[in-house]
Amino acid sequence: MGLAGIVSLILFFIWASPAWAREPDAKPEETLADPGGAGQTFSLFLPLIGQDPIPASFTLIDQALERGEIDDETALIYEVFATFGDERLPWRFQGDDSGVIDSDAVSEATQRFAELSPAARETLVPFLIPPIYAGSWYDLRMNGKIAASSVVTGPVDYITDRCKELAQGLFVAEESEHFVVWYPPFDNGFAQRAIKISTDLEQRIYPILTDMFREPLPDAGLGCNPGDGRLDIYMPYDPIPGEDGTIAFVSIYPGQGPKATPTYMVVLQPHPSEDSVIAHELMHMIQHAYNPAGDYYNSWWSESTATWAIDYFENVDSEPDDQMEQGYAHFYLESAWRWLDDTLDRRAYGAYLWPFYLSHYTGSYHPELIAEIFAATEDAANGDLFDVIDSKIAGGWAQRWPEFALFNLNLSPHNHYEQWDAFGLRWDAWENRSTDEIKLLGVPYFPSEIIETGSMGLGYRIRNLGIAYERLAVTDQAIGLLAFDNAFVGVPEVRVQALIKRSGQGWLAPQDWTDQKWTILCQDDPAGRVEEIVLIITNSHRPPLDGLSRATGKVRMVASDLSCAGWQGTSDWQISGQSSRPDSEVNYTIRGEATPKFTLKKRTLVGNELQLEYEATAGMATWTTIIDGRNPQTGQTMSCTRTGQQALTPDTGGLLITEDLGQDYDWDDEYSISRQFYAAGLTPAPDRCPGLDTWTLIPWLQTDLRESNLLLWPGLESGRLHGNDSLSESGEGYSHITTSAWDLRVLHESS
Repeated sequence: MGLAGIVSLILFFIWASPAWAREPDAKPEETLADPGGAGQTFSLFLPLIGQDPIPASFTLIDQALERGEIDDETALIYEVFATFGDERLPWRFQGDDSGVIDSDAVSEATQRFAELSPAARETLVPFLIPPIYAGSWYDLRMNGKIAASSVVTGPVDYITDRCKELAQGLFVAEESEHFVVWYPPFDNGFAQRAIKISTDLEQRIYPILTDMFREPLPDAGLGCNPGDGRLDIYMPYDPIPGEDGTIAFVSIYPGQGPKATPTYMVVLQPHPSEDSVIAHELMHMIQHAYNPAGDYYNSWWSESTATWAIDYFENVDSEPDDQMEQGYAHFYLESAWRWLDDTLDRRAYGAYLWPFYLSHYTGSYHPELIAEIFAATEDAANGDLFDVIDSKIAGGWAQRWPEFALFNLNLSPHNHYEQWDAFGLRWDAWENRSTDEIKLLGVPYFPSEIIETGSMGLGYRIRNLGIAYERLAVTDQAIGLLAFDNAFVGVPEVRVQALIKRSGQGWLAPQDWTDQKWTILCQDDPAGRVEEIVLIITNSHRPPLDGLSRATGKVRMVASDLSCAGWQGTSDWQISGQSSRPDSEVNYTIRGEATPKFTLKKRTLVGNELQLEYEATAGMATWTTIIDGRNPQTGQTMSCTRTGQQALTPDTGGLLITEDLGQDYDWDDEYSISRQFYAAGLTPAPDRCPGLDTWTLIPWLQTDLRESNLLLWPGLESGRLHGNDSLSESGEGYSHITTSAWDLRVLHESS
């Protein structure tokens, strides 16, 4: 078996593992048989080359649940294990939990406890009682299994069955007006942390947050509460010293619902920004003091506003701001194309940018808007959370969501995040550079379809309250114009904006392309060529939150060598022939030559057909007439040559080009385009030879209608129109040849 087969086999066993009770406790060692047949085995090392960052444990568990590999109860058990760093969590679910602030698994398990199986209740109950009680997870970890001998044994019907006795010697209390902070005794480090947390809560964090929001509800008289109505905060020793994991969590008490209910806090690990962590968790305790009409707070709104509370606290607080919340922004920005309420990985923390934007978008700071939203959700007449937000912001989701998407880029002159909070993360730092790059690939026409992330070939989709950022880098200097094909025209609540970066000008003001099927961008001025485009596609449609809107066709950017400015080059026309009658024999040549410069007069777009009309604005035309004649009856001869020149003006010549922008590129065939052009130019000839009185205007450029809807014209080069015509005619007493040639190249504005 080759290495690829071995890897496939290993992955099969990993992902096909049964329910949690049968999972291995540690990563098994893989072995290979000795190819020499000696019966020896060798450890198999599979290096991770180019692997994406490992998701958090909770994400791995959720993904397995979505795939149907584990059931809902098993997922809940695993999430509780992940919260505490319990070694029973199977190794394949042990993700990168660095920076995971908290988990709602304990609170959810506490709320769902009665519906769980007896085995699940027995497994989870030590984690669901506060760590100060005998038989708690902390008591068992610190004092061993014997610690549970004095508590209730047998089937567990209620969590409070195990809240009978306080564990001895595990905690001492640091008491203040609103809090009791429990910490390990005889540990000066923990004592100093407890004093600081208690002091900062009372003097800084609690006053700031409760001045804007409600106070957390007191817990007096509840089961599993070791004291009075003050809020309990537990600081146990690290679950797994030296390992990254969940920093803290807030849980409801047993027998209580998730709304308008008291809570307690457990701080599992120290953190360099401990004040910020505590502010985040206190905001969760405050959230549980509200009684919303819908199920709002076990979601992105809970985590995003708790992370936003860090920013609000630091904004008001007098001590230096460590900007902890900004470290989570990229988790949201890198996946903004997903639904807003998606809690994938640490994304909900990064979604704090939405309440952050809401508190600033008017141009002044209004954090009270977030408090007003919380209060308004308690009125059942207001509908759901998204309706409440819609009613509280000017212009509703329809106006605010596209602006929020623009501000997320943090690019000047719209770098408002930087101005509001010294937010330094810009588009360049978090966009994944996997978006399209427009190139002509050496041909005059090339359409690039813009593919939506995760579309799986199903066409461009934009999720409800999703944001797509598409980067288009323009690197080919042969591009004359760009044409954006907006297949979202007429799709409700989808907006298409564009940020354009031009050479020497930086990022320009955003353009709204929502209602335009086609948008044309010209590349003629070298000093202002488009270097980069960021398309911002937003869907402000609210519930259903798993909904999406589809484009009506392909979303494309067409690159063409056609010039908006114009064309310049050389051209000539000539007719040469002879005529014969009984009284005359004449040889004649009429020639017109020019060095024309055509500039754009008019641009018209009808459906997918772009029409560019140019007029002659500069250059010179010269003309020549030559006649040699003889009268065969008399023998008399005559010869006449006349020449002249004239500066070209708009009434002396024009060029018309049409191109079908709706054509696709056939990867199975040669390049093909559907382009037509026609050109003509005439110059007056006031001094004419006798016998040529009818030639008062002499052509210097004449083409027939040129077109190609199959293959490129032979010899056609990018940014160049060149060719020739030749026509021979003869009749009774005459014959002549008419030839025409032209060679025009793209004109740049600086030319």
